[in-house]
Order: sequence, then structure tokens, then C-alpha cells
Amino acid sequence: MKTKHMESELLYIEEHLSCQNYMTAIETGFKFIEFTEDAEFGEDHTNKNYLLFFLKGNITISYNQFRDKSFQAGDMVLIPRSSLFKGVAPKDSKLLLMFFDIPENNCDKLLLQSLSNICENMEYLFEPIRIRYPLTPFLEVLIHCIRNGMNCLHLHTLMQQELFFLLRGFYEKKDIATLFYPIIGKSIDFKDFIMNNYTKVNNIEKLISLSNLGRSYFFARFNEVFGMTAKQWMLKQRNQLILKKLTEPGVCIKDVIEELGFESQGYFGRYCKQHFGCTPKQLIKRYQANNETN
Repeated sequence: MKTKHMESELLYIEEHLSCQNYMTAIETGFKFIEFTEDAEFGEDHTNKNYLLFFLKGNITISYNQFRDKSFQAGDMVLIPRSSLFKGVAPKDSKLLLMFFDIPENNCDKLLLQSLSNICENMEYLFEPIRIRYPLTPFLEVLIHCIRNGMNCLHLHTLMQQELFFLLRGFYEKKDIATLFYPIIGKSIDFKDFIMNNYTKVNNIEKLISLSNLGRSYFFARFNEVFGMTAKQWMLKQRNQLILKKLTEPGVCIKDVIEELGFESQGYFGRYCKQHFGCTPKQLIKRYQANNETN
């Protein structure tokens, strides 16, 4: 899909940049990427759902069991949360990504859940859906706004809602089911529950208790949705949180121990030795050394 670069520019740019809703980092919303050279991108464990719009160039995507799938301008596909995701883009390629948890609008949530019966009879092969009118002018306007610095929370929220509105109104249900297959139905509810509650508990048993699901079903569902065991995933999240806390400026190890619920300083030290190969103080020094090198 080709986008026109219009001559008009954003007025009152300084007022826009000083607004408290201006987004310096995109956690939920849209991101436009122009590749000036051959590049690789992706994540080992995506923390959002990514809707990818391919605008220019042939880009190769691998996600979980799907390897080296080639997509061209005019394609769109979805990478679900908690995926192993890697992309390879040639020079001059263009890509638009939408980061989201679940649709904001209840109508959109109900639509996706209502398509679960279509998905039950579908073989999912990670095939794209084509970008076509009226999505084409919608994306042109969105990209024009982003390129000109209109990068506020209001824009991203409104555009996400409009995107789902256009999909719901002008795409066949089978196409929508194909695009959102990885997150349709109970997957949305289960993922949303896990992401909203795992930080509130100290162990998996408490998480199972909160879910009101049987243990066997919970573990099977977890493996299906996240691609790893609940224990592996919880351990990974805990270790990432420890690293984040220990690398914050002015960190106090005692505060980290209390905040994360470790029984004692000795136990926390043994935990770090087991999972990171060094003591908490050594982790902090390693981070500080890396910062000084960079």
C-alpha cells in the first residue's frame, strides 16, 4: 500500500508536544517504522498483541511455530501476546504496528468472541488479510498524523477504536476471524486475566485459586495460550522484575526484598546466585559498569 505524503504540517507543534497526553514511548497504540537499511526486529516474549500493516517492501516474519513467512505491501497479520517474534526487513521497507491488549470497545470484544465458532472449523496458517478500502485512506491519515508529530494518547485511542469500527463494518466475518484467530474467544479472557493478576500473587496456586478453574485445565490452557508452562512463565516474569528493580537508580536491596516478598536477605542472595549466577550487589555493579561503558 502506498501512502501519500501531504504538504500540510501539524499546526501549533509546541503546544502539542507540551501536552500531558503526548506519548514519548508507545506502549498501547500505533508505531510507524521506515527502515533506512536492512534490519532485524522482534521480541522473545511479546507483552502486547501486535497488528502489523505492511506498507512497502517484502518483510519476512517468524512467530512461534511459523517460520520465515514473507509478507508484502498491502498485507496485515496479527502477532499475539507472549509470542516468540522475529522480523527481517530490507532497506526502504515501511511498516505500521498497532500495540494493544484487548479491544477498548465492548462491541469489538463481543464480536471477536462471537467468531469463535468460525475459528473452530478453521485451519490457522498465519496467512495475511489484505488492506483495502476504507482501511487504505484511514491508514494514510494516521501515518500522516504520526509523521507530523501528532503523537498523543487521544489520537492513538481514537484511531484504535476507528480501526475496529472499520473492520467490523467493511470486512467479512471470516476475514476478521482469520486475522484475529490467535486471540479470539476464551484466549482473550484468559490472557487478560493472567496479565492483570499475576503481579498480585506470590505463587501459581494462588493464581489458580483466583481463576476459579481446575488445576489441570488451568495448566493446559496456560500452555496453549502462552506457549510454555505456568511455572516457566511466572519464573521469567519474576526474574525480569528483579532485574528491573535492581537496576533502578539509587536502588536499596532491602526495599527490593520487602517489595517482592522474599523471606530474608540470605534467601534473596541464594535466589540471585541460582538464577543470575551472582549476588544482588554484583548484579547492581554489573549494570553500573555496563552503563559507564555505554
